[in-house]
Amino acid sequence: MAAGITRVDVRSAGFWFVGALAVYLATGARGLVWADSSKLTVYALSGYFPSLNPGDHAGWTVLALAWLHLVGGDPVVAAHRLSAVFGALAVAFAMLLLIARTGDRERAHTTAALLLVALPMWWAATVAETYTAALALTLLGGVVLLGSGRGWRWWVAGVAWGLALACHALAIVLIAPLAWEAGRRRAWRLLPGAAAGAAPVWLALFGGGPPDPLTSFVASGAETWRWHWEAFVAFARAPRGLAVLAAIVAYSLGPIGLAAVWRGRREPRAGLVWGVALAAFALLLATYAPYRLHLMAVFLIAGALLALPTRLGAAGRAAAVATQALVYLTVPAAVTIAGHQDLGVRVLPFRNNAFYFLCPLKGLPAAARGWRPAELLDPGTERYVAALGGCAPVGARVLSDFNPGAPLRLAQVARHWRPDLEIRPVAVDVALAAPDPAAALTAEVDRALVRGPVMLADTYPPYYRLDAAAERFRLVPCRVGALALPVGDPR
Repeated sequence: MAAGITRVDVRSAGFWFVGALAVYLATGARGLVWADSSKLTVYALSGYFPSLNPGDHAGWTVLALAWLHLVGGDPVVAAHRLSAVFGALAVAFAMLLLIARTGDRERAHTTAALLLVALPMWWAATVAETYTAALALTLLGGVVLLGSGRGWRWWVAGVAWGLALACHALAIVLIAPLAWEAGRRRAWRLLPGAAAGAAPVWLALFGGGPPDPLTSFVASGAETWRWHWEAFVAFARAPRGLAVLAAIVAYSLGPIGLAAVWRGRREPRAGLVWGVALAAFALLLATYAPYRLHLMAVFLIAGALLALPTRLGAAGRAAAVATQALVYLTVPAAVTIAGHQDLGVRVLPFRNNAFYFLCPLKGLPAAARGWRPAELLDPGTERYVAALGGCAPVGARVLSDFNPGAPLRLAQVARHWRPDLEIRPVAVDVALAAPDPAAALTAEVDRALVRGPVMLADTYPPYYRLDAAAERFRLVPCRVGALALPVGDPR
């Protein structure tokens, strides 16, 4: 048992785990979810590892593959539940880590409460995502390393941290200061365990890894790190990115959490290494593509709660949890009423962007079908897949971008939905990367029409360039997407 942690503390951590798990399960997704959530579940079902690609999250795939075999049932729902379990573990481990580091139990319980309802944490715990697993393993390594002087702690902490990095490379922002704080010159002892834990990544050096089961591309080599940097990082975004990141952190901590941070501003805080690590990470996030910030910020918020003294009494902690739940419902509702629910980002059928991004709730256990307020909390993915399946002709080629393409492919893999369709989940993304995206997409439709009916998975103008397509094909709109037919086709 780690230094300073009593049996009472372990029981308290157990209560935090059970409470957090109840919250995350009650508000978690119960079906298909757009983009990465579906991609990751396809990876788990396909056993897609090893891979050096940072976007493949090979460590999470290993954990999820074992979890799906263990629990059985609908793999889509089971993958969401795995995130809830890891999220609840992260809350409990955060409390234990603060006690081990500081011995301050009020601060430890405050950290658990604020982390429980922080937007990135709660959001990631309700859908199949890598962040809660990476964070839980990172915090576990910290708790183990602050234990007794026995030699096994270096190995166990190293394995946990290596696997955390294999789940998500950004875990390094917390691992580095924790390792320095606990080990300093002896930190090299972590390396053997870390190498073992990171095996789902580095094993790809001996063969390059299998093709991506979603796209069929072979993109798991070291060169993909350079591609990710060029595709997602732009220093010109830094000023606006810092403002957006500050807003996310403030929104996630809420008024009570921010007040707790302010009250502790004159108290001793973690050392310089924490400040350097978190500041550098904040700068990186500010330059990163903004559509992942609402999740990536979980490492920044967790690091800030570990580094900064924040204390709330039991009543204050309960008020912080209740206030955040209310904020996450009222703010998206106000944005929707004001007519800005799109938030200026990618629009998808049946999805309210304000609720999707600003509210962590992805479903309610007793929500009646067709009840409009409940539909606002639903990602809308299941309705989209059903609508497209009702429109697509037999044997059609479905040209899609990644956002809807991933759940369409997952529906086929996990539920044997419409196996007659040939889903091209990133065909539109490939066209968008061409010098002339409209011409590239038109050429893609031309080639696909030779083999049979073609359906565009969506009609979002910035991606699907329907004006250019309408000059060469007859487009027949459906409830979602559109059929692309040769001019003169009578259908």
